[in-house]
Amino acid sequence: MFFSQRLIRLRLEIFGFVKFMSKKILIVEDEPFISEMYKIKFDEQGYRTLVAHDGEEGIKLAKKELPDLILLDLILPKKNGYQVLEELRRDKKTKNLKIYILSNLEQSEEVATGLKKGADGYFVKANLTPSQLINEVKQIFSGKKTETNDKKLDVLANKKVINNKKNKLKVLLIEDEEALVNMYKLRLAKAGYEVAVARNGAWGVKLASQKPFDVIIVDMVMPAMNGYQAIKEFKNREKTKKIPIIVLSNSAQEKDIEQAKRCGVTCYLLKSQITPAKLVEEVKRVIKK
Repeated sequence: MFFSQRLIRLRLEIFGFVKFMSKKILIVEDEPFISEMYKIKFDEQGYRTLVAHDGEEGIKLAKKELPDLILLDLILPKKNGYQVLEELRRDKKTKNLKIYILSNLEQSEEVATGLKKGADGYFVKANLTPSQLINEVKQIFSGKKTETNDKKLDVLANKKVINNKKNKLKVLLIEDEEALVNMYKLRLAKAGYEVAVARNGAWGVKLASQKPFDVIIVDMVMPAMNGYQAIKEFKNREKTKKIPIIVLSNSAQEKDIEQAKRCGVTCYLLKSQITPAKLVEEVKRVIKK
């Protein structure tokens, strides 16, 4: 009995020590699907993950918990990411916290502003899967330079905005298969479109709420939020309800096609029958229509 009690106590002490030693991450993100997805991933890796859903809550949690790393979105309720950065850098208690912006805003001005206001780095959500983000965070904690992020920063902070970029038609591609993303994005960009990528439905909804798009291409089977859920979100939001939606699917079943059409999609394409060139033609047709 005595031995059993000591063993239990020892286990609790070890658990408490591990919990104490694990790194604490604060995610400031207002989209519940995205914040929950990141929290689950980081928790699985043994991090102590906190979530704030607006700028004011983010500041309060940062001052109270003093996390080892803050991942900060820019578009937030109550106080935006820039305001959060400024306030945390002014406070003696939080001025030295490690803060990385995690946003879908990737224009050179936005990156430069974030760095100027005190961010330690800048990640673009659409360019990183949750697993890739975890790898970047591991490198941050190990003290190694995140080469991919540094290169991205160099490009974004120094590039000149092309004059005709504003005139390009904008396509949002929501797809989680890396090979398809690269193939479709390359072909659409070659045809003159400006392409933004989201690797799940929740990211897509968030991105569409931040930027205007002329057409949305969405896969139906994705993590975090599937195609049907994403389409319903688009149609329920004032900013996105009129954007034409092209579905890419592996299902040729009539019930799936009908369900998608009832949700308000413009056209339904089968992945097995669509080539990148044909997809470009469909985009042209939908936008023209």
